[in-house]
Amino acid sequence: MTITKEQIVELAKQYLSKLQSANEEEYDTNKPGVGQDYYDFLDGLDSKCSHLADDFRIGYQNDEVEADLESALGVANIKVDRESKEYKLLISKFLFAASEACFQSLSMYKGDFDYKLELTKLANEEPLIKNRAKTLAIQEVVNKIAKEIMGKYPITPKYNLAEEIASILEKEKKLLNPPKFEAIRKNYLAKYPNF
Repeated sequence: MTITKEQIVELAKQYLSKLQSANEEEYDTNKPGVGQDYYDFLDGLDSKCSHLADDFRIGYQNDEVEADLESALGVANIKVDRESKEYKLLISKFLFAASEACFQSLSMYKGDFDYKLELTKLANEEPLIKNRAKTLAIQEVVNKIAKEIMGKYPITPKYNLAEEIASILEKEKKLLNPPKFEAIRKNYLAKYPNF
């Protein structure tokens, strides 16, 4: 049985949603506390997220994500040849979802994440941006920079893209009070990866 691109995207969305729910439950029930434990925990989580982002960007194998993919395929009763283009696309989408969920978890623990008492948000939801002139101007500058970066490095993860854009805005002083990295990632990269 072959798998369609729509099925691939749907499986990846379900996986992201599952990971986000698990992260929210973990955040609600298991906080590392104050002091050294907290900073060791953050360092460990940051390292895990960076490793997942590297796996996605470079194409390393990740046994945990591959096991999750196999499980998802089993539940959906879909068989995909491991050497096929579709499987490679699936694993790429799953690695991207895993890195996104991990960085969201890291943001929660750092206090940078807009945590709300809602059901898990899907990655394809449109950000809530007020269409003011200033916001639109920021969006235009961010899109231009993002397009340049994605033109040079087309597989740049969203997290790294937001970091790079924030760094460029800070260095080049293109905007008065430029948005920080997390605001860029959450509110201004809705068109990712096609700017």
